[in-house]
Amino acid sequence: MDVDGAVTARRATTRACLDWTERRPHLAGALGTAVGSRFLSAGWVARHRSGRGLDVTAAGRELVRTAWGLDLAGGGT
Repeated sequence: MDVDGAVTARRATTRACLDWTERRPHLAGALGTAVGSRFLSAGWVARHRSGRGLDVTAAGRELVRTAWGLDLAGGGT
């Protein structure tokens, strides 16, 4: 992930952002874009066919389980 590129990007590196659908805070700005791009390219999340949503894939659930000890079973693709 290109953190240096996110820090030097023209847009804000991070900012407070409230999700427009679920009304919950999330990572926004250039760093949020870099993280999202990495998760997409690694196959840890997949885009919804319509809209802006993402599904956590089986590989993504395994990553979250092994890296952070969180069980996301039952959700995503």
